[in-house]
Amino acid sequence: MARIGHLEHTIVTGNCPECRVDTLLVSFEPGMFRCVNCGHDLEQKINGVIKYVIADKKTAFKMREFEEDNQKE
Repeated sequence: MARIGHLEHTIVTGNCPECRVDTLLVSFEPGMFRCVNCGHDLEQKINGVIKYVIADKKTAFKMREFEEDNQKE
């Protein structure tokens, strides 16, 4: 059997917001998980606590720019 690339995965426990069940969440891409109970795709959000939100075609990713305060004259 030929080996093509290297696949990394992450398996965590969490509460799926779609089926509202504590379940396993599987990821093959950083920040994106799939509920093993209902199959919904979830995006991982980190703001002091880890939250999983539903990720679909309407999910928008925004780029933020940070101003540096050290450039005062």
